Amino acid sequence: EQRGCFHRLHIMSLLWLQVSACEQRDCFHRLHIMCLLWLLVSDCEQRGCFHQLHIMSLL
Repeated sequence: EQRGCFHRLHIMSLLWLQVSACEQRDCFHRLHIMCLLWLLVSDCEQRGCFHQLHIMSLL
């Protein structure tokens, strides 16, 4: 379970780097969404709420 969440955190880190580049192109809306998803992943690491994370990834 922890490995799965760390894998997702790694993916989110890569996405965050993409968003950082995106921030320079003024797409703050996407940055905001990614921040919310990252917080959700951090919360997921503590609770193991992979189902909720999956649902959010579909939105």
